[in-house]
Amino acid sequence: MTMPNSAFDELGIKVQRAQAVVSAIRGVGRAGGIAVEVDAENRLVALHHPDAHIILAAYRAALLDKQPQVDEAMREMLNDPDVHAITSFVHTSSAVIPAHHPQPVEDDDTYFQNLEQDPLGRNR
Repeated sequence: MTMPNSAFDELGIKVQRAQAVVSAIRGVGRAGGIAVEVDAENRLVALHHPDAHIILAAYRAALLDKQPQVDEAMREMLNDPDVHAITSFVHTSSAVIPAHHPQPVEDDDTYFQNLEQDPLGRNR
């Protein structure tokens, strides 16, 4: 069963709204005088502490220490010709697709009001 274009468009709008909201999510944790902030993908985005520069230096050192271990663990799989072909295709394809910039999130009422006033989306 296929969905009409308007259903695909509506689903696409919902996905874009969810992506925009999720990309703005931040979590903050505090312990022992240290505050950290993470994004929706669990990446450290902020660290608040008088010795933050030392803590961040240790964090970066840990990332550098970890990477060769990950590379070694993945080497056999990544050297497989089939995996290499797939990753080459993905890298080539993704390089052609322009980056998506999330649109401001509209609530449902605003979206449908705008749709009624401009059903073809010419002014959006």
